[in-house]
Amino acid sequence: MTANTRGAMRTALTSSRYIFVFLLAVGMIALAGCGSTKVYTAEKTMIYKDSMYNLSSVQQVGSRIDGKAADGTTVNLRALDKKGVEAQLKANPGMVVTTLITMDDGEMVYERKQVKKYSDYSKMASRLDGAMKDISKFMADGKKTQLKL
Repeated sequence: MTANTRGAMRTALTSSRYIFVFLLAVGMIALAGCGSTKVYTAEKTMIYKDSMYNLSSVQQVGSRIDGKAADGTTVNLRALDKKGVEAQLKANPGMVVTTLITMDDGEMVYERKQVKKYSDYSKMASRLDGAMKDISKFMADGKKTQLKL
């Protein structure tokens, strides 16, 4: 082998190494992008008591607890402390209490029942708070599409 032949072979090997390293780097970058960019666009629905609610376009979900007084007025019980609720129950025996889940402009009655003592009210409020936690976890999870309350 002559010196020219050896130099040409080294140049060919060096350039093929650069091409191989370049192709390997491009392949690794292409594979790194695969699987990491998932977009979930499924409709989010909530099912409660044989009714289905579409939550996909809902911007704000909240809750409310209303009590119907004897004179027909509605009292926001969520804004009252324990003594305030007890006073309302004493002033309006057999008050009908409604727990609601509000969604933008609409609302869903979660539970409605006649309440005679504070412990019944407290249990209703706890159940509503649990449902609200379930809804917020559901809305935060991009993979889940349906919630059954």
